[in-house]
Amino acid sequence: MLSKLPITLLTASFLACWAAPGARAQGQDQAQNLKAQQSQYKRKVDHSIKRLAEQKLETGLQAAKYLVALTHCHRQYSPADGPVVRPAVQLIFRSRNSNGLFGPADDHGLQRLTSAWAYQALNDFDGESYAADLAKTRAAFAKTYGLSESALRLELEPFARGHYGHAKNEIDSQLHELLAAIKIYRRIGAQIAATKKPDAAAKSKALPWAPFEQKALDWLLLSQKNGIWLVPTPDGKQVPDVGTSCLGLTALASKPAKLRSPAEQKILEQGITWLKSQQRKDGSFSEFTPNYVCSAAVMAIVASGAPNSQAALKAAQRYLLMIQNVERRGYQPSDRDYGSIGYGGDRRGDISNTQFALEALRLTGLDSKDEAFQKALVYLRRSQNLPGKGSYTGTMRASDGSKKTVRAGEDGGAQYYPGVSPAGYDESADGSVIPRSYGSMTYALLKCYILAGLSKDDPRLQAALNWTKKHFTVEYNPGSKPGLPEKTKFQGLYYYYLTMARAYHFGGIDKVADKDWRKTLRKHLESQQKPGGFWVNDKNGRWYEQSPIVCTAYTLIALRQ
Repeated sequence: MLSKLPITLLTASFLACWAAPGARAQGQDQAQNLKAQQSQYKRKVDHSIKRLAEQKLETGLQAAKYLVALTHCHRQYSPADGPVVRPAVQLIFRSRNSNGLFGPADDHGLQRLTSAWAYQALNDFDGESYAADLAKTRAAFAKTYGLSESALRLELEPFARGHYGHAKNEIDSQLHELLAAIKIYRRIGAQIAATKKPDAAAKSKALPWAPFEQKALDWLLLSQKNGIWLVPTPDGKQVPDVGTSCLGLTALASKPAKLRSPAEQKILEQGITWLKSQQRKDGSFSEFTPNYVCSAAVMAIVASGAPNSQAALKAAQRYLLMIQNVERRGYQPSDRDYGSIGYGGDRRGDISNTQFALEALRLTGLDSKDEAFQKALVYLRRSQNLPGKGSYTGTMRASDGSKKTVRAGEDGGAQYYPGVSPAGYDESADGSVIPRSYGSMTYALLKCYILAGLSKDDPRLQAALNWTKKHFTVEYNPGSKPGLPEKTKFQGLYYYYLTMARAYHFGGIDKVADKDWRKTLRKHLESQQKPGGFWVNDKNGRWYEQSPIVCTAYTLIALRQ
């Protein structure tokens, strides 16, 4: 995905529904219901993986089931995920016997079950690297248990058969619940795919405060109470939400202080007071997407200029440093994600999470010379389509199940994370694939390089900047591969506007391709404002941009850069 927003309770009730009569409407309703169910299981899987990661697995069987779950879940963890997967692999091999089977030799039933799960875990995770080990296990399994080839093939796929064995303790129960949830998630995904029509893809320096901005702010303030923004739940209730409030407060604070009405100032002060009261002992502000929410909270507090905020900002800084994927979290410089920051609960990093965190760290007063930024530069370089020292080369699984080499391109733009781009992939003559650069992440990369203190002459920064100049547009989020559905280039559009504005603002850049980017962006956004005063991404509501609260807050913040 392009990015996730710092929102925790924005739900399916925000989804726009362009329903037509009859079967078409029923099909759309069915797809939406399935997507809502899938989202619930996605959260359940993430929560279960996080919970298990905090516990100590005791046996090779548990490790094998856990590795199968990591491989088959929606995040599709791979060897590149380093310390996330490494402990499970190591525990599996510690349970291996000299004959190639796994598990206790004095318990034939348990050894048989452990060996089957270990085989599937290693085969699905990285069968090519473990080919010799797997061949030995397969031969030993067939010989020991006297199985034909067809029976052997069936037994060595215990996940598909649902052959979990008895749960002897709480960890076993959690693993079985996780595996069952992954199965349901995948089953729902297949149902969603079945509802799609085959041809569906084919159709497819801040300027003065202006009246249209005030109209937008007035609209945005309708959704808050005492500086706390409320969001709907699936059952129709309105509940306070920290992430949404951070966006709303930052948008309100973006209005010049001397122009704020007494009522607006009171809302801002009340909201910031409440926001600081939500900070947790570890410095975060939310259990859900904690990095995004913590970073957004820092932005809101700093933008408001609220007094007596230093302690809260320092605590937030400590939290963000704590979740960076570096040595203290088991990462090594050779690991793909080294130096990155992820959602907080999910350890995999990405450029979107990293750019929010790095901005927050600078806003809390951390110097760009701090090692956190120097380590982040390793990750940023790996995410850039720029060959040479520090670029990333890895493997990816193609749609047909085969593995392909994935490597950096040459245009200087950015991927979502090393080797992955939702904007598509280009295939080289040698068969390797290149993740396409795209707008929102390239602006995020540019902003990170600026925040990390790179000079304007640095080749890494220059390459990213040149990409934005070449592809500058306010009409869509550039970079998507031709042939993808038309709506692809509109996903994350308002996030794109915000990231563009922040990057150019931090870089002191006023003109791009002989254009005043502020005036160009302002003119376009004013033309896109809805009669009620808000903005909404009605071309692609992905990543919460079906929410006018999100799009309006992002727009107001972008206009003030």
